[in-house]
This record gives sequence, C-alpha cells and structure tokens, in this order.
Amino acid sequence: MKMTKKLFLVAIATAAFALTSCEALMAAANTKSGTQGDGKTSGFKWNKKMTVDGQANELYDKDTKAAKPDYFYRRFIKKIKADETVTNIATDIVIDLEKSELVTDSPAKTTVTKGYAVVGLAFDFHTSEDKSKYDFVLVGFAPERGENGQYYIERYFNIATAKAESAAEAMADDAEDLGSTGFDSQDVSMGTYYNFKPDASGILKISDDTSTSYNDWIDLPAGAYDKTTGTVNVEVKQETAGLYEVYIAGTKVAEYAGETKIPEDSKKVADKNYLGFAKGGVAVYANTPMGTVQDKGTKVVVNYKSDKNKTHGLYEEVDE
Repeated sequence: MKMTKKLFLVAIATAAFALTSCEALMAAANTKSGTQGDGKTSGFKWNKKMTVDGQANELYDKDTKAAKPDYFYRRFIKKIKADETVTNIATDIVIDLEKSELVTDSPAKTTVTKGYAVVGLAFDFHTSEDKSKYDFVLVGFAPERGENGQYYIERYFNIATAKAESAAEAMADDAEDLGSTGFDSQDVSMGTYYNFKPDASGILKISDDTSTSYNDWIDLPAGAYDKTTGTVNVEVKQETAGLYEVYIAGTKVAEYAGETKIPEDSKKVADKNYLGFAKGGVAVYANTPMGTVQDKGTKVVVNYKSDKNKTHGLYEEVDE
C-alpha cells in the first residue's frame, strides 16, 4: 500500500469500534445463545476508542535521533470479537482532533516528504483455519491528504498475525481487549493486496493489480469529512445478496462481491431476509508513520461508532 496509506494496523476489521456494553445491548435483541441481532434497537452498537502512537518515546533512539529499530510505520488492526460477523454495517469514524497529530513533515527512512496518519474500517474479514493469516477489505482514510481528505479501498489476503512487542503502548486504549494484531515495520505495505479502481461509471471495483504504486488515493466525496468534528461516515451494505456496496457519507463509491454466504437453510438467522447474504468479520485499523526525534511521527486518537439500526447479521454468544 501507499506509504501514507500503509497505515498503522491497529485493530484488524479486518473495520470498527469499542463495544458499548455489548451484553446489555444484545440482551435487548437476543434471548437465546447464538441468535442474530435484529437491528431494531436505537443508538450505537459500538463506540470503541483507539489510540495508535507513532510518537511514543520508546520508538526513538536518544543518541541517533532516529526511529528505532529502523521502523517507520506503526500499524494495528483489531477485529470486533471473534464470533461477530456482519452483512451490513454503518460506522462513524470520529477523530479526536485535539489529541491527534495527523501529519509529519519527514517520516524516518523514507524518500517521501510527508507522512499521514490513516484510520479505517475493515469488512469481509476472515481468518485461516490455523488462525495464522487474515483476509479482509480495508477502507482507509487520511484526513490530511488532499484538500478535503482522501481514501482508498484495498483487499488484503494472507496477512500474517504478527504481534507488536509494545502493543499496550501502541494501543493505549483497550490494550487488553485484544483480538488485535499490530507491528512496527519498515514495510511500505502490510502485505499483498488488490487495488480497487474506478470503472467507467466511477464506481470502485477490485482489480487484479497487486502493484505497490502509490497512485490509488481518491478524493473523498464533497463534504464527506467534517473538519470541525473530525468525522466521516462509512457504510457497507448489501441491497443484492452477496454484493457489498460501500458508501462514504451517503455516496456510493465501491462494490465488492463477498465470498462467504449465510446458507439459505441457516437456522441461526433470526431475520430470514438475510439468508444467502455474504458475511464476515469487522475490524478497525490505524496506521501512523514515524518521524525523528526532532520531527516526530503521527498520532491518532479515534472513536469508531457503529449504528445498530444499520447493522445486520451480527452474532454473539449470549449467556442464557
């Protein structure tokens, strides 16, 4: 991925969010273990705060004034509970602008002149049987790129579940609520990925391009990012079973055919309207490039808030 977009993996979803008393919310919708949330209650399902810090003191060598040990990205991705999967999800990504520093002028050990913090939502998140690899689609967003923020969409596959040595420091909030994967890295990208590129109508669709060029940043739809509140809304839904559609601030920007379907005869699905739909995990993500001691890297403090009214196919084990 692009250097600026090869963000720091904080939360893999695989796209989103700190659970707001999950048991209490699910209890209102579910009465049996393993049933599906019906999405009829109001308010946010998740509200997860996450901090990824590319400026932490332990990252820098006091003598050489450089990032150590030759790392220049801090990435984290965090899945929202192993037993939760969704067909549709809507999330407000809210950056704490007072506590975040989203751009740095001289990322360490790179040829670029600026580094940008990236936050994102991952969906269609799947784990290999031995739990050593991840696949997911990532919607990444850099608020300081371009005039009004830029984004990209990429599908990652066979991403190793490497752990950062300093996960607690890198993820200052909810550090113990793992299910997270992260690492400090020299790599411009976290691994192999497919770009999403616009078709003739301007809708992004997956390509077979696995290049590592940095040319797939796209301007956000007009007015999508609120610079006053630090907020952008991302929604993933399926109006046609099996076809994910990605919306940013209500504007459709991409389509992606999911590979895993809820079986037509599934007995777990409370809302039969979602039989045959693609489903997958959701995760939150952040990437912070590092700088030097004189010009430190970026830091992002962000909340991921998921709208329960627009979240479907959500499973969670609930004690009876």
